[in-house]
Amino acid sequence: MGINLRYMDSVKGAIIAFIIFIMAAIYIPGVGPSTEVENILTISTFLFAILAGFFIARLSTRYNEVRRLVGELDALFLSFYKSCQIYGEKFTNKIRELIDKFYIIAYDTPAAGESYKPCSKYYLQMWDEIIRLKKHKSESSYQTICQQLTDIEKVRNVSSVVHEEKLGYGQWLILIFLGGIILFSIFYLKTDALYSRVIAVLLSTVLILVLLIVRDLQNLMLGGKLLLEESGEEVFEFIGKPRYYNKYMIKRGFCFISKNIKEYRLGLHKPGSEKPDIQLIKR
Repeated sequence: MGINLRYMDSVKGAIIAFIIFIMAAIYIPGVGPSTEVENILTISTFLFAILAGFFIARLSTRYNEVRRLVGELDALFLSFYKSCQIYGEKFTNKIRELIDKFYIIAYDTPAAGESYKPCSKYYLQMWDEIIRLKKHKSESSYQTICQQLTDIEKVRNVSSVVHEEKLGYGQWLILIFLGGIILFSIFYLKTDALYSRVIAVLLSTVLILVLLIVRDLQNLMLGGKLLLEESGEEVFEFIGKPRYYNKYMIKRGFCFISKNIKEYRLGLHKPGSEKPDIQLIKR
């Protein structure tokens, strides 16, 4: 049976690391100045700074691109839904249910690369509903909703590709290996003087903070909150559906329910389950 550990953002992680390093600085004795260790510290710090800076720049670009694509996708779905209302309540209700199921799957699997295929099922059903309106194909409104649905697929596809641009295991191992060397060197060179202990704690904490920022950027969880979660939840409200959250995603810290939300749907099923179990919650 797996254990779902709650996601910890970089700030909280750095605070815990700060406390641990304070204890380490008190109880782990340092050797003092050493030319060899100082040279190793200089080289490893230089390499770590170059790699970490490069990875942060790369992941920041990816983060901004995914944020733009997610916002664009939400806007396209809202426009698409409003355009569909031209063809009556019956047709609109079918599209509403499909959009609702699409977003539920997307929120169960926030990683765009993982949700692309499961969401495609409902995306293609939207096309099936539009094809049934073929008697209106000469109308400009029909061409509009076809173009909007085409644009939605373009954004979905690009978002899925960009999302998969992550650091590999080898790149993470290099960063962690260099970080370990730096930490060892810092505590090796530490003396019993108060200033030496303070500097060792602060430098070690900053090192951990940099690693956690890289992790947050890769997971699209900068600031401890899932990327543009609110934007997608507003789509539910716009189409007349209560907001949706998954219990397991909440437990893992990937999403949060604001106190001002009086009514929402809670998924009791594990993400990826073929039979969703959703309960309406009223506060």
